[in-house]
Amino acid sequence: MLTIDAVRELQEEHKFNLADSESYSTTSAAETVREIFGETESTLIDAEKECVNFLLDNMRQNGLSQEEYNLKATETLDKPKDTTHYTHDFVFGKSNKKYRIAMNISYEEQTRGESDDFISFGYALERCQDYIAKNFRERRDERDKVERTKEYIKDFVYKDLHGGVRKSAGGRYSHKELVADLTNEIMNYGPITKYVEDDSIDEIRANGPKELFLESGGKTLKCRDVFRDSEHMERIISKLISVSKMRLTPKTPMVNARTIEGYRVNATYSGISPYNQPAFVLRKFGKREIEPEDMLKNKSFSKGMYALLSLIPKADLSWITVGPTGSGKTTLNGLLVREIDPLSRVITIENPSEMRLRRIENGIVVNDVLQYECIPDDEGVSSADPTMENLLINAMRQSPHWIGPGELRTPGEFATALRAAQTGHYFFTTLHAEGDDDAISRFLTSYLMASNEPAELALRNICAAVKFVIFQEKLADGTRKVTSVSEVIGSDGLKPIMNQIYRFVIEDIVEEPGTRRVLEIIGRHKRVGKLSEKIQEKMLKSGIKRERFEFLARNPGVNEEEEYD
Repeated sequence: MLTIDAVRELQEEHKFNLADSESYSTTSAAETVREIFGETESTLIDAEKECVNFLLDNMRQNGLSQEEYNLKATETLDKPKDTTHYTHDFVFGKSNKKYRIAMNISYEEQTRGESDDFISFGYALERCQDYIAKNFRERRDERDKVERTKEYIKDFVYKDLHGGVRKSAGGRYSHKELVADLTNEIMNYGPITKYVEDDSIDEIRANGPKELFLESGGKTLKCRDVFRDSEHMERIISKLISVSKMRLTPKTPMVNARTIEGYRVNATYSGISPYNQPAFVLRKFGKREIEPEDMLKNKSFSKGMYALLSLIPKADLSWITVGPTGSGKTTLNGLLVREIDPLSRVITIENPSEMRLRRIENGIVVNDVLQYECIPDDEGVSSADPTMENLLINAMRQSPHWIGPGELRTPGEFATALRAAQTGHYFFTTLHAEGDDDAISRFLTSYLMASNEPAELALRNICAAVKFVIFQEKLADGTRKVTSVSEVIGSDGLKPIMNQIYRFVIEDIVEEPGTRRVLEIIGRHKRVGKLSEKIQEKMLKSGIKRERFEFLARNPGVNEEEEYD
């Protein structure tokens, strides 16, 4: 593998004075590339092409014309077993020093092939796996399997691989680097391991083996690390979804699962892509719980707004958190659920389970919480399958005070959730909507698909069950903010009556000079309404002192400012 480091070494050693040997043919740069790559140029990985381009560009920049440098390309053809492995030896100057480029034709071809100065990483990986398997068979070692595997990988690199002689394995000249990469491939998730472990990365998206994107702090970044090919990527996908006992196959081309760390992952089979490429999205959750102070620091809400939000669950007021995908709805709900009395029984149903609600003190769970993970409501499921609707029906028989369906999607789920609210249970959930009114309208539309109730009666029942709608958005600068909190007063015909208490007011945009990329959205939270007498009375009945919500019972002042510190 010709690496950038190897090219720099070459540049320093030979100064690109390659025209002093009569035995080398002289060609133009374009002809040289065609001669070397021929019909297989598209199969080279980007890094290899980058190295060759770097070499040719530097030769021209050092004052040599296209006719003045000599570059001899010799193609060797090796056929181990039933596969073909192409290599190209570039011989520079009188020293005849060789730099070899391995052609990445396919994963099988890459896993074989060795020379005096090069082995492919795939070949090293295959030999390392054999070495580990052999040691596990021959040794009776009772130590932790993970620790033993790590030790065997080190032994293989430092002792077994070429007797410890240092040479390039897929461009890796450092033993330490090779140990790290082999460990990632065998025990972890290959090139995305460091991003899975990085707490600052929220989401990893792969549209193909060379098309990886990351989301961090609400912003999308292009990832420089790539998979070798589709087969390599499919092996990593298999690792990601293995804990869910699922496989990506032509018969199951779409999989919604979770990793052993509990992260959500959706993967699709290469056969349903027009480019014949697998794809996946991995959504991570922070290892530590988000605290109100974190969201205040990020100005996701103001102090006054959080005072209202924290009173909603304390007063047994059912709520819906709405917003676009990735806006932080589940995170906000998890924060609010922690305000519920620990002895009030809470049952949640998610797919997959995201909220961490168990409170542990001195090794003992102190809150009455029961969490379920449902399966998709696909065609052919029975009443005994743990779908969202079936688990909602079952939850009503388990004496819940609160029921928390992670997200309502199907008409049956909306109908069952409303039935739960009408039979003395409080509930919280999320759904996708464009605002407060739209949330109630979507609830009504979905409910009517499963009910024969008159629309006006259905809307009246929905508005009686849902007391608050919280709207959360992800803005163009990557920040997530609660942009509206509204009380549901009732309905007038087919129109819900909403009483907006808080909203986020955008004042201006800060752009990057030249590119006009959005750097910051400048705005502030503003109280625009007050609580109804009915909600105030409900809070008092729930044991909340008036002084805790008294400021919310007054009309907002003209100069009233929200605080974040």
